[in-house]
Amino acid sequence: MKNQHKKVWLVTGASQGFGLALVKYLLSKNEFVVATTRDPDKIAATGLSDENLKIVKLDITSESDVKNVTELIIKTYGEIDVLVNNAGFGFVGAIEEASPEEIEQVFAINVLATLRMIRAVMPTMRTAKKGHIINLSSIAGLAASAGIGIYNLAKHAVEGLSEALYAEAKPLGIKVTLIEPGMFRTGFYGNSLMVSKNSIADYDETVGKIKKMFTSLGGNQPGNPDLAAKAIFDVVESETPPLRLLLGKDAYARAMKKMDDNKAEFERMQSVTFSTDYKD
Repeated sequence: MKNQHKKVWLVTGASQGFGLALVKYLLSKNEFVVATTRDPDKIAATGLSDENLKIVKLDITSESDVKNVTELIIKTYGEIDVLVNNAGFGFVGAIEEASPEEIEQVFAINVLATLRMIRAVMPTMRTAKKGHIINLSSIAGLAASAGIGIYNLAKHAVEGLSEALYAEAKPLGIKVTLIEPGMFRTGFYGNSLMVSKNSIADYDETVGKIKKMFTSLGGNQPGNPDLAAKAIFDVVESETPPLRLLLGKDAYARAMKKMDDNKAEFERMQSVTFSTDYKD
């Protein structure tokens, strides 16, 4: 059973990137951590070991796997205080270039697995009348751009899901936060990035340039995943955590531009917008 002064964290995609950085930070804070991954050997290979760490093999695309692991955690610790839906991967390619199979893969991990994990932990959090769900989104969940339309689609879905969950869960004592990072030095631009197999020459000057940029970014991003891990921990410790947390100056700049562009367009089209109501 857990010590009442510690939280039990369930982190998906914990073998690399944000997930691994967060696991390490949580252990430094003496928290209980259940680190899940499809390949536990990857975490073991880092040499990470701690009496508060439990490494669990989990296929987040499997309903039964998620159910069994969730039940194991509750049996071991009594409850789940924080769920971090970190598992995911990027996709770069024109919307037309993406195959049905590639689109399904992006959605299976980034959207459906996130939804599956949420539904698995909600009963125990409802019973406890507390808990915190952290959903890893992206600045791409707020601001779309050429070349990552399928990824935008997935992360926009996570944003909408989280907004609705926030409204549903708040009266039950459960908190929800979206993490919206910009560019960080994780595996996102390496082995966590899928590039469309199909390539259409007409997109060479737009999407083609994005593909080259993304695949050459590794190691040069401004964001520090260790500092992101601290920020996520601090948000969970906060008495009034936000629904959204931008991470990185680049994410902040893109979000502000998106807000300004939306406001300008809404105001420009205001007369048309108002013209569609019944006249009093």
